[in-house]
Amino acid sequence: MQISEKLTINPWLICLLMTIFSVTLGMLWIFSSASTSPVIQIIIPLLLSANIALLGGLWLHFHHLSSQSNDESSRDQGSVDIEKPPKAQSNVTKRHSLNELKAKQLFKNKNAQELVQKEVQTSEPLLEAVLESAAVAIYAIDDKGKCIFANPLCAQLLGYSSPEQLLNFNIHELIYQSSASTEMAVPLGNGEVKEDIFWRADGSSFPVDYKSQPLALKGNKNGAVISFYDNSERRDAEALIRHQAHYDTLTELPNRFLALKRLEQLVEASERNGQMLAVIFLDLDDFKKINDSLGHEAGDQLLISASKRLLNATRAEDTVGRLGGDEFIILLDGLSSASDAQPLAENLIGGFRKPFYIDNRQLVLTASIGIAIYPNDGLTPSELLRNADSAMYHTKSIGRNTYSYFTHAMNKEVSRRLAIEEQIHGALERGELQAHFQIQLDIRDGSIMGAEALLRWNNPALGNVSPAEFIPIAEQTGVIEPMGEFILTRALEAARIWQNKFNDNFRVAINLSPRQFRNPNLVQSITDQVNTFGMRPEDLELEITEGVLLSGHAYTLDALKQLSDAGFCISMDDFGTGYSSLSYLRTYPFEILKIDRSFISDMNKDGKSNELIIATIEMAHALGIRVIAEGVETQEQLDELSFMMCDYAQGFLISKPVPFDELLEIGIHYKEIHENLATQENPIPLTAM
Repeated sequence: MQISEKLTINPWLICLLMTIFSVTLGMLWIFSSASTSPVIQIIIPLLLSANIALLGGLWLHFHHLSSQSNDESSRDQGSVDIEKPPKAQSNVTKRHSLNELKAKQLFKNKNAQELVQKEVQTSEPLLEAVLESAAVAIYAIDDKGKCIFANPLCAQLLGYSSPEQLLNFNIHELIYQSSASTEMAVPLGNGEVKEDIFWRADGSSFPVDYKSQPLALKGNKNGAVISFYDNSERRDAEALIRHQAHYDTLTELPNRFLALKRLEQLVEASERNGQMLAVIFLDLDDFKKINDSLGHEAGDQLLISASKRLLNATRAEDTVGRLGGDEFIILLDGLSSASDAQPLAENLIGGFRKPFYIDNRQLVLTASIGIAIYPNDGLTPSELLRNADSAMYHTKSIGRNTYSYFTHAMNKEVSRRLAIEEQIHGALERGELQAHFQIQLDIRDGSIMGAEALLRWNNPALGNVSPAEFIPIAEQTGVIEPMGEFILTRALEAARIWQNKFNDNFRVAINLSPRQFRNPNLVQSITDQVNTFGMRPEDLELEITEGVLLSGHAYTLDALKQLSDAGFCISMDDFGTGYSSLSYLRTYPFEILKIDRSFISDMNKDGKSNELIIATIEMAHALGIRVIAEGVETQEQLDELSFMMCDYAQGFLISKPVPFDELLEIGIHYKEIHENLATQENPIPLTAM
């Protein structure tokens, strides 16, 4: 039997059992010695003696066999390790045992792998389940390109109802639609993923990522296993990311990155073919007011409509891009002269004169355009864009709603502007700003009724900077607010000193900018400053420019009314220029109206200017408003204004803007000046003293 063959007898275990049996018989014999039974007195001693004899014989036999085995082992080891020291023999024994263990382990692993492979190869249902549940499409071809296997996902992606429809067909003719541009056999790859286009049964195509591996077939033939998946979603996502990176999300026009990239390409092409290139920089005028008044949604709709008009006005080969905000760029190539860009510029300006219709509102929006020409105005994209931008800002400075070609004078103008922007920050802290004062004269009696405080800036790098240059920049950068506080302090200080030294009727005037009216604490700040110097509100005149009134914000009207109710004198500056409206005189609490210097300079040259001045003075007086004439430079002008019943005069004839120390010197000679003006004889200009 197989079981008996597998059992092994341990001799020492037999000896132990026999020893236990002998001890048991001996104890039984001792405890039963008092018995008179012949069985116990004869049989037990005989069994005990026989068992002891047998045990002794077995022990001698097994001990002899063990001694022989040890001798044979010693002889074998001695024959192998002869002439080696004991330590070396031990190491060799250990390595020999380790090699035997490794050999046995490798043999077991190899047998286990062969067994698993055999089980897998014979388990066709398992393979089919794995392939059919795979998340990728898989098919196999033989050496002739015929399909020998396809899983259900492969048939589904290729537009077939079942894998059986693909079997025994040249699958590459199916997925490539017999395209001549694609090889009929997929080259056996090294497992790298490649991209391609496959065709469905209905004739539609789709992008795939595929990988091919060699397949060994019977008869030393080679086939291939190809796995693939539809990567349409990934490609669509990549295309969306590329589109968002290169196109404006609102207008769908090329963004700054793509527009500048195309400009680089056009510059290179123009350099090769020797033709000119026009860079047109377009900015929407007063677009911020649309956002502020109607909201950003209306502003977005306006930008979309504006971009459509730009596209309609340009050629298909021209590039129209949005640089950001309300700034657009148009690139025209293939020009033979700089004047070739003029028709498009005029067309763009004319197109923006038509009203826009946003949310049942009719909006009129104009545009300012700057043009730079390659290679006349620059050789690099950045230089062309910068110069076109300079030309656009020049357009805004001359009235907007038109276009300008770049000139090198504009470049100097832009450089000057940038330098002013750089230096104006910190000018107040560096002590570069000063307050100058220009006297205002009462024409009726020749007395000095006040002075206008004017800001002057002298910079070590720029020299004397005109207020016409730095005031607009200060307004845009926000520096105008601390400047306004500075001039207010100096004006109140000068008025207090003048009143203490000369007369109490002296009044000082300062200008308030549009940006200052955005400060909700403007009224309180002015009131606190007046109280700090111990002055009266009527000692301060606040001049309002047209820019403050054009906004039409409610907080502007509220602030002016609060200042007027507090006793401050409100005057309208530069009346008669820009968009000055007579309704302002009715809406706002003006006490003084200042006629612009342009009318005064022409009063002796043009009879119409005289009539306008007379009409303005009479209208103002009818409304209870006093009149100051600015820019009075001759005695003849002063005499004419006196005849026209103008109230006050201000100009170089009376005094140039001077520092406060010189203003005090003028005050000392007040009586002499007053007497000279009163006699209407040759007046002594204050600047000559």
